[in-house]
Parts: sequence; C-alpha cells; structure tokens
Amino acid sequence: MLKDLIVRFDTNYTQLITSWPSWLHMPMLIITNVGQPFVMGIVACAMIAYAVQQAHMRLAYSMGFALLAMGANTLLKHFVHRTRPDTLYVSNMYFQTSSFPSGHAFGAAVTCGLLAFLAVKYLPAPWSILVSAALIIFALLVGISRVYVGAHYPTDVIAGWLLGGVVVTLIVVFVKP
Repeated sequence: MLKDLIVRFDTNYTQLITSWPSWLHMPMLIITNVGQPFVMGIVACAMIAYAVQQAHMRLAYSMGFALLAMGANTLLKHFVHRTRPDTLYVSNMYFQTSSFPSGHAFGAAVTCGLLAFLAVKYLPAPWSILVSAALIIFALLVGISRVYVGAHYPTDVIAGWLLGGVVVTLIVVFVKP
C-alpha cells in the first residue's frame, strides 16, 4: 500500500514537473550541474580553508561534518539501491549510482543550508535575508532540476532535502558554527 502511494506520488509529480516548458531545459541543466555534490564539496572545502585562515574552527568543523555527511549519503545510496527512472538523461550519465536519496538535493541542502544559517548569523540585514533566501531557493531548484532532467523521482529529492535538513540541524545544534 505504501509502495503504491509512493509510485503514484512520484508518477504524478514527475509528470507535472517534466511538462514544464522546454525553454527551461538549459537553465535546469545548468542548475543541476552547479548543484552536483562535487561542486558542493568544493564550496565546503573553500569554506574550511577560509575558516582555518580566520581561526574559526567551529566553522571548519561544521563544513567538515557536511563533507562527511555527503560521503555518508553516497553509502546510503548503495544500501537502499533504488533504480533511477528509465530516461535518456540517466542512460547518458557518466557515473551510474542509485537513485535514493538524491545526492544533489542532499549536498545542496547541507551546503546551502549551512551557508544560509551563517548568512543569517553573520551578515547585516537586509543581506542576511537576501543571501539566505537565495541559497535556500538554489537548494530547492537543484532538487527540482533533478526531476525535470529525469535523473530522480520526486521522493528521492524530498528525502535528500529532509536528510540534508536533519544534518544541518545537527551541525547547528551540536557544533555551533
């Protein structure tokens, strides 16, 4: 019963998102490429280097934990081993990994979520609101782009966002960047 509900949900929302205008294809490809875990990892590494240079070790540890979490997400994909949608995009993927949870959605949620928290904490208004909103919107667009291009089911993306949110919350509560 739950499986039927998930399939129905994925089918309905995949059809909705993939029916969006074709002129969105190139922007969605750009978003999906910028939001890939490798790029989010580079952003996290840059933040670690900056934090170490500024002697802000809690920030360095926070971004380090974000990197470890991205690695753990990759391991989780191997255990769940959900197949990806049968799409042209998936058949042309260089790295063939499992679908659940979305690594793009997870990495963007963790990296952008932490950066949004830091923007709210350290930037003056109105920049704190503008930067954090832009980061959250970008993380959401990364996930949506994964469904649009045919790389993931919506539930893969939602799981990535939710797990990313949990990781950000744990880092903020326990590491206190």
